[in-house]
Amino acid sequence: MPPPSLKASGDKFIMRNKVKLFAWDFHGTLEQGTEVGFTELLKELAKSIKYDAKIELEEVRKLYGSSILDYLKHFFPEYKNEEIIILRNKIRSLQSEKHLKDFIKPALYAHEVLSKIQDEGHKNIIVSTSSQKHIKRFLGVIKVTKYLDAIFGIDRHSLDSKFDIAKEKSKVIRSFAQSHKIDPSRIIVIGDRAGDIDAGILIGAKTYQYIQPHFENVKTKADFKIRDLREILKEI
Repeated sequence: MPPPSLKASGDKFIMRNKVKLFAWDFHGTLEQGTEVGFTELLKELAKSIKYDAKIELEEVRKLYGSSILDYLKHFFPEYKNEEIIILRNKIRSLQSEKHLKDFIKPALYAHEVLSKIQDEGHKNIIVSTSSQKHIKRFLGVIKVTKYLDAIFGIDRHSLDSKFDIAKEKSKVIRSFAQSHKIDPSRIIVIGDRAGDIDAGILIGAKTYQYIQPHFENVKTKADFKIRDLREILKEI
């Protein structure tokens, strides 16, 4: 890692941290295929409980970004809240390692970009609204853990209440940056949804929205909108 530079100030020298922090969303940003695999999980769930539900990929994509509980309420509307909780636990048990490997792949150029950022001495962190345990499984499957300085999982899927994604993510990013003495002007936040981008805006970071082919119409206030992760490399 390159050392901090020294800035002259009279007879004193001030340490100036040149490291940048790249704060990444995970689902829809560094991976692809989650919604395809989740569609199959929902179908398996319906079959296992003998529930007649029409579950199609296009409908799942329309709800992409929702919590698991919201998905289950949508596709299994006859079930009460306490029954939905049971279904959530059941669908988690269906999500085996084989299932993940069959459907989840790294986003195009994800390895290249994360590796180059790391090689230049900057920091990569993941800030996800999935649980810590869940997100680590996914990261292991697509083999990017070695490029990361920290992994944060804020599990909103276990909550049946209002959850402010931008506020919760911004707190995590700000805390990590402060602990490593990284100024907000040297933080880059990358995500595919408004909550990711708004988190970056809240802390004064530079923001990039990554647009995947199946989610062209997602609106955000990102500074930059990209379709190729390699465009992030201009920041290093």
